[in-house]
Amino acid sequence: MALQVGINSYVTLSEAEEYFAGKLFCEEWENADSYTKEKALITATKRINRLPFIGKKADPAQLLEFPREFAWTRQATFGFTQEEEISPEVKAATCEEALALLKFGNNARTNAQEQNVVRVSFGDVSEEYRASLKLLSREALELLKPYIAGAVPIW
Repeated sequence: MALQVGINSYVTLSEAEEYFAGKLFCEEWENADSYTKEKALITATKRINRLPFIGKKADPAQLLEFPREFAWTRQATFGFTQEEEISPEVKAATCEEALALLKFGNNARTNAQEQNVVRVSFGDVSEEYRASLKLLSREALELLKPYIAGAVPIW
């Protein structure tokens, strides 16, 4: 399936290329062909879409979780804020998750974590994994924190 913003991706390939043009340590992205990059962006979008977000879809008919509508209260007043387009944070998170998929998406450690393995031992060496929200990229998760249900910002 070809990449289509709003259908199966939050960003275009050209937006992702522009994002990575200003970043260090993204050789996996630079070395991938266009088809692989599109697959990574589509897969990253699917992974992001599975997270528990606050609010609701801006349009009930939209296929992806973003843009969103949020409830707010201020001085005993209640209202809604609706995003008109996909936020830069969501686009950046999609790019970061796509890069993480290219870097780590098919290694033994990632595969074990995907299968909910909690502990792995090899002789005297062992490794424990903690539960996560199923994103490979910590940066993507940080970018999405304001949108994730149950994530509380600390001021």
